[in-house]
Amino acid sequence: MTTLVLDRVLRILDQLSRYDARGLSLSDIARQSGIPHPTVHRLLQDMMAARLVAALPEGKGYVLGRRPFEHGLAARGRHDVAPLFTANLQRLADATGYAAYLFVLSGHEAVCYAHTNVQRLEPPLSVTVGGRRPLGVGAAGLALMAAQDDALIEAALAANAPTLGRYGGLDEATLRTLLTQTQALGYARSGGCLNTNTAAVGHAVVDAGGRAFAAVSLSTTVARLTQREAARLAALLRAEIADIQPRVHFHWSDSSPLR
Repeated sequence: MTTLVLDRVLRILDQLSRYDARGLSLSDIARQSGIPHPTVHRLLQDMMAARLVAALPEGKGYVLGRRPFEHGLAARGRHDVAPLFTANLQRLADATGYAAYLFVLSGHEAVCYAHTNVQRLEPPLSVTVGGRRPLGVGAAGLALMAAQDDALIEAALAANAPTLGRYGGLDEATLRTLLTQTQALGYARSGGCLNTNTAAVGHAVVDAGGRAFAAVSLSTTVARLTQREAARLAALLRAEIADIQPRVHFHWSDSSPLR
């Protein structure tokens, strides 16, 4: 069990990781984390002194500091699964002209571990590497959630219910419907909850024990993602995942290193 101070520090770091591309104001952090404004202010001062957080110029908000980046570099060799997917993500992007993403399970969230850098992409990338989303948000998060057991699905729904509305007005009832549809199709299709012009198809990847630990998705526009195009993208995803699966020799765990 975490102490109150540690819990609040982790909540602030999690919020900043969701919005690191543009940063968050003190008021945004307080509102989204549920921590009182004066407490956030005091914690931010300590976190900046420890290089966990950095302030943007001209009072434009706060972003993650250099120290979390350095910690990540040290841990990368034991936890990073992105290299398993690099060639396959690029093949998917080359074959479609769309952005390919890798999201990995992290508690009740999905974290972006990698994406392809498609030039002049329209719409632009909706999440950057390190960005976090509640399970069920976006095609990758939806595919990853739908492939979990009932206990994890219910726990994730309970944990994330208060924040789902930030994603295009998504709510628990709608998410349950999307989960049922995804389980019936065998792949996830989403659109509109992150960017009104963005739509995507996602498919889960399982570890050596058969547990879904990651998902790969292809993102395009709502207009382009017809039913026929979604089926085509799902077939491409299945083919690349079939190529990836023989290289997955580990059992995924939030608490244990892979190596």
